[in-house]
Amino acid sequence: MNNNIPKQKVKFKAKNKKWREQCIKGFINKSSFGTSEKSELKKFYDAYNGNLNETDYNYVINPYNSASNSKRNFPARLRCYNIIRPVIDLLLGEKAIRPSTHQVVVKNADAESKFMDEKNKVLMEYMQQEYINELNAQGVETGQESVEQEKPQELQEKFTSNYKDERAIVGQEVLSYITSSLDMDDKFQKGFFDWLVAGQVFTYKGTCMNEPEYEIVSPLDIDYEKSPNSDYIEDSDWAARKSIMSLNEVVDRFYDLLEEKHIDKLESHTSKHREGISGTTMARSILGLNGGGEQTISDRMIEVIHVTWKSFQKIGILTYIDEAGTEQMIEVTDIYVADEDQSIEWFWVNEVWEGYQIDGDIYLGIRPLEVQRNQMMNLSSCKLPYNGRIYSNRYSENVSIVSMGMPYQVLYNVFHYRLELSIAKNKDKIALVEMNMIPKRHGWDEEKFMYYADAMGYMFIDSTAEGKNRERVTFNQFQVLDMSLGQYIAAQFQLLQAIKQEWEDLVGITRQRKGNINSSDSVGATERSVAQSSTITEELFRRFEKVEEKDLLGLLDVCKYAWQDGKKSNYITSEGYHAILSVDPINFTESEFGVFVKNNSAERNKLQVMRELAMSFAQNGASMSTIAEILDSDNFTKIKSLVKKVEEKQMQMQQEAQQAEQQAQQAQMQMEEAAKQAEAMENEAERQHTSIENELDRELQRELKGLDIEKEKEGDDGQEIENRKQNLEEQKFNHQRNVDKESLKIERIKANKSGSSNTK
Repeated sequence: MNNNIPKQKVKFKAKNKKWREQCIKGFINKSSFGTSEKSELKKFYDAYNGNLNETDYNYVINPYNSASNSKRNFPARLRCYNIIRPVIDLLLGEKAIRPSTHQVVVKNADAESKFMDEKNKVLMEYMQQEYINELNAQGVETGQESVEQEKPQELQEKFTSNYKDERAIVGQEVLSYITSSLDMDDKFQKGFFDWLVAGQVFTYKGTCMNEPEYEIVSPLDIDYEKSPNSDYIEDSDWAARKSIMSLNEVVDRFYDLLEEKHIDKLESHTSKHREGISGTTMARSILGLNGGGEQTISDRMIEVIHVTWKSFQKIGILTYIDEAGTEQMIEVTDIYVADEDQSIEWFWVNEVWEGYQIDGDIYLGIRPLEVQRNQMMNLSSCKLPYNGRIYSNRYSENVSIVSMGMPYQVLYNVFHYRLELSIAKNKDKIALVEMNMIPKRHGWDEEKFMYYADAMGYMFIDSTAEGKNRERVTFNQFQVLDMSLGQYIAAQFQLLQAIKQEWEDLVGITRQRKGNINSSDSVGATERSVAQSSTITEELFRRFEKVEEKDLLGLLDVCKYAWQDGKKSNYITSEGYHAILSVDPINFTESEFGVFVKNNSAERNKLQVMRELAMSFAQNGASMSTIAEILDSDNFTKIKSLVKKVEEKQMQMQQEAQQAEQQAQQAQMQMEEAAKQAEAMENEAERQHTSIENELDRELQRELKGLDIEKEKEGDDGQEIENRKQNLEEQKFNHQRNVDKESLKIERIKANKSGSSNTK
């Protein structure tokens, strides 16, 4: 077998068809899809599913290595009592409810300058509004209203905490879109299953019809080669993936590359490569990811191997002077021919290639990968489309939860087998009865004798019976044998529980974490047990979340290529809201993003505390919709913004209440002042009324007295005097009417005062 890899440091023109096919053949020959390592991984998946190979237990069920089946027919059967699957399912369930908090940032060199530009813009708007407020306060007509503003320090702190680059906002929206459209949560869950069972997780990301694609790759179907210092498969030198596809699936996938002769060959069923694998069995037990169970390969099933590797490319940095006289630099390939006035600096950099081998001898799509994922500061940096991680370090082999549990599972099955054998041997107590004691002369036989013993609880004997040698049979020949194994069985059962407990303690799964809480357990002890258990398994989640972080970042890079002409779409967010995605191709493709994942264990604890405080929020005036959003949200940052809105609303309500109280106090003071004025008016009216009334009485008395004197002087004929007296009486009547009007006015003032008092 030829494992030689062609030389990669060659110019693009030299990378002809022969060179490309030799690269595919060389990397496939270096790969190993049927080695003992893959067989070991297959055993891990079988262990999770409860499938056991009895040949692994021959030292127990056939200790004498007997070839005869009759000598291996014990009264017990080896079965799998799965203690691994509950632990895996528990961790899978916890992964499903862990909050997802991925944050996108921009890593471009101009990120800081954009931040300062936006900050200066905000400060300039603040100073302009302050100037307008000052002019309005001085009475200058500005044509704009005054606006109350925050203090400069508060404004600066608010801007720093809330600022986000517009490119980062678009990146966050793109991340939300692909998370929803590609069903990333479900795929991450499948990947985490591989991570727990095999201790390995592999993924693929690429483009299809100008859209990103993402899938979880089975650890049984991929091989790679990377340096010990690399943690992730995307940094490997090469990676190869084997798939078994139907003929129609191959045509669907490669219709634009397949020639007519290729389809005729695939349909002819004459491939020697296919004859070698036809009728064999291939492991496909990834629990639903690849169909499950074992699949027999028919003559219409075709082997497709996808190979990706890092080759070398010669590129140059061309320096030239443009029409404006400015020096410019662009990147060119090795086929570019420079002019005399141009200078080129050449470099050899990495370049990812890919290609397919179909049915052993058909080679298609061998070309540079469309999405190179280069870094702006490093022209040679590139990533393979395959990524993944292995739960191991440079000093140990691959470790998974199932691999740690296999010895306990074997021991648990063996002891269950022994327990079943013990139960089969258990005969309880046996009575030995002399058969001659059965009263046969009365027509009894063994069957009737045993019937009365079982049904009635007693049996009759013949005391006159004789033995075989005509000796008399006595009662003292009866014996009871104790064949019970109850204590031994109980000890075995306790041993089984000890094995299971030791296995769960090894991976950090306590009974409190499983919800098995005794009445004697205190709240503090239960919380400490759950917290300590979560600490032990947290490293499993943390390492896998770093794979999520790398893949999400890779998908953003893939979207840059897929959406070179922009992207507009509608989608539903994880919270169930309708959102619109609009991507500007220029800003998006020129952005270098970073994706960061917060510590989800800490986030989960904070979310739990906030949800427990939701009731107190409701009691403090928060609306039911806000409480519902807090309970529904899995993002602590969003909950903080909701709580901040509630606090702002509460402060606004407090300010409105204070204003209402101040207005009420002012109204009270106004009413008290009005009452004082009414009382003063009443006193003044009474004083004036009394003064006028007294003055009118005195004047009337003077007039009447003067008339009487004149009447005495003139005698009895005093008609003129009578007329004057009558006029005075009319004046008195008019005066009295005026007095009544004044009294009515005073009564009205009193009534108004009484009404004001009631209003208080």
